[in-house]
Amino acid sequence: MILENKNLSASSEMASHLIDITPSDIWEQTGHQLFKNIESTSSWDTFAVSDGSAVQIGMGFGGFGVTSAVPYDVNKDGTVDMVYAYSFGSGLHRSVIAWLDLQNYSEHIISSKPAQMDFRQYDLILKTEDKQIEVYRIKDMGTSKTSLDVLRTYPSKTDIENMTLVKEGELVWENGEFFNIPVN
Repeated sequence: MILENKNLSASSEMASHLIDITPSDIWEQTGHQLFKNIESTSSWDTFAVSDGSAVQIGMGFGGFGVTSAVPYDVNKDGTVDMVYAYSFGSGLHRSVIAWLDLQNYSEHIISSKPAQMDFRQYDLILKTEDKQIEVYRIKDMGTSKTSLDVLRTYPSKTDIENMTLVKEGELVWENGEFFNIPVN
């Protein structure tokens, strides 16, 4: 399905580099699986797969692709959606928060309020706490191969527990839009 989505031949090497990174809460609440291309020369793209269809989420070129995903009914329509953080960038590393509406598979970038004046040049972890999504910046992730491999593949719960996280904000649905409200 992913190869068809990317218009690649079945003989493509990409198929041998796709790994299942599905967090248990994503599977249990949405019925979707997440697969990430971890080929060393790839753009580390991530795909949401369910019911015979696949859609790319986020972007990975020059970054780590999806680094965190949580289930959440963003627009209160009764369908649990997928909220995720990803990084990309060629020359300038950027991290973005987005959500995938699982009713129509449309991707929505989440802006900060007030608006940010520059790019996030660090990676993010999202956590659901008290029925709300909290946004954390990974502090001092380092450049060791182990640190880079954790983000390149997908951090486990143990990996996240071993990270130094700094709360950056919380996601809030307001006037028909989802925003990241930074903490002071």
